[in-house]
Amino acid sequence: MNKRLKINQIKVLLAPLVICLVISQQVSSKTFSRKGLNFEDKSTVLDFRRGGGEGLGGAAWLDYDKDGDLDLFMTNGRKMFNNSPGRFENGLFRNNGDGTFTNVSQQAGVAFTYGNSGVVVGDIDNDGYPDIFLSGDGHAVSPLIQSPVRLYHNQGDGTFRDISWKSKIKGGGTEWSAAMADINNDGYLDIFIASPGHIPFVRGFGGGRSHPNKLYLNNGDLTFTDISKSAGITGLYVDEVTGKTISDGACAVGFSDYNDDNLLDIFVANCNGFKVGQQIYGTELLRATPFNLFRNNGDKTFTDVATEAGLDIPGFWMAMTFGDFNNDGHIDFFSSSTGTASNLLFPHALMQNNGNGTFTDVTSSILAETPFSWGATMADFDNDGDLDLFKAGSLPVFGVIGSDASPGEFFRNEGNRGFVADLNATDIDLSGDNVSGVAQGDYNGDGFPDLVVIRSAFQVTTPPFYNFNFDIPNGQPVLLQNKGNNNGWLTIRPVGTISNRMGIGARIEVFSPSNPQVSQVREVRAGSSFASSESPWPTFGLGSFPVSNYSVKVSWPSGLIEVFIGVSARQVFEVVEGMGKQQ
Repeated sequence: MNKRLKINQIKVLLAPLVICLVISQQVSSKTFSRKGLNFEDKSTVLDFRRGGGEGLGGAAWLDYDKDGDLDLFMTNGRKMFNNSPGRFENGLFRNNGDGTFTNVSQQAGVAFTYGNSGVVVGDIDNDGYPDIFLSGDGHAVSPLIQSPVRLYHNQGDGTFRDISWKSKIKGGGTEWSAAMADINNDGYLDIFIASPGHIPFVRGFGGGRSHPNKLYLNNGDLTFTDISKSAGITGLYVDEVTGKTISDGACAVGFSDYNDDNLLDIFVANCNGFKVGQQIYGTELLRATPFNLFRNNGDKTFTDVATEAGLDIPGFWMAMTFGDFNNDGHIDFFSSSTGTASNLLFPHALMQNNGNGTFTDVTSSILAETPFSWGATMADFDNDGDLDLFKAGSLPVFGVIGSDASPGEFFRNEGNRGFVADLNATDIDLSGDNVSGVAQGDYNGDGFPDLVVIRSAFQVTTPPFYNFNFDIPNGQPVLLQNKGNNNGWLTIRPVGTISNRMGIGARIEVFSPSNPQVSQVREVRAGSSFASSESPWPTFGLGSFPVSNYSVKVSWPSGLIEVFIGVSARQVFEVVEGMGKQQ
């Protein structure tokens, strides 16, 4: 077991809520077809309100009906008090192909009203139709008992069948985020569930309960086997003070092959360390925690190598988003933390993959010294060839709102100039809302990634006696349509034949034969940000002057490496495993 860092404890204060924010406007230029990013608020096309539960939820982009465009799934909470009005249903919205969506939750059989937080999408039986896994809701920041996890099997006719009981997947006592990947390269997607534990809160609320993470191996017959303990991913360790075996609570998880050995490794964003039984004035102590990096040993076991990889950095890590931000061929990641929120001063982190099994924190002040955030995502929003960043989030229960919370921040990647804040990208201000999950996906098919941001309705009175009112309007999700520019693009849609059907875990490289030194790399993943899933079809920005043809190199989880040549820009290009030129 790795030696734990001795990290100073900090007391979480339930500060009074202040809903105010003053943002200084910045204008920065870019040498492409337009200056800055430009997003239009299209939220009114989504007839959905999120409320209930603990207010933390996620979203997923998926093509559930195989019509070639991205549909949207959003989780909902549950009644927290008996006098809460209405009922809360998960939302599956079918993309109509004209910029609008239709709520098909009831007819699809996924409405479920007992409450969910996170969502991850993957084709668990390789039948060509994506399935949906949902984490429970409750007991992480409230006295509610955790609601059950759900696994919906896509029937291929527009409906889903609840196979939760059959699948043998059980929740971890608490869970928010989850991710899917094929850990043993047998062609089937496995599931990791990140458990935050019951966050130390107020005496009498049952605070300080730790719940280990879970890893379920896909048996290939719609059932799963819990291999958490044997795999070594629970995150359990012996507390230095009490001697009790506990685990750091995890907010987010992501799979990435950080050491290029064709085995997917597990990155865990821990957000909830605590000292069992230690309290001040009835409030238990939170402790900042490092990441876990579970290296895949190739035999269904993992070793935590976070310390030697340089990831033993204390923080309250709440999101995981991956991407090669500096185009050196190695996958980096960004994780949100408390930022400049009062009493919780832990900066966000941009971790650069050095290509030798280690990471370096290269976070500039423009990223690190920004407000509290939950969800985050990296995408090339302006298609100039460099991955940009968006983050958002607040936590009213702990008083993180107003000037302490992210208004929804865009950071343009200027290459050698680093990241530049683009506060003119949109007119939205989410600092006064209860915001958590974020997911990117090109829902209108114009080649420019769009965004959905999850909000939950809330109204809070004097802490710690919170009165959630679910009948106010700010529970509507925010849908931001990217207005784009004239830059070129190429979207890749992977189809596995030996590997899992969606190509989750595949490494895709796009380059021009005329200049093979210039290339971009993406990984296909299921589960990202916080409690969410981004588009399974990665988009590559090709800049102002795209060439006439490109080559697409795909390293599949099966080990097959092949190249597809003569691919033109401005299209969605399907790569089928086994149909390219093998390397």
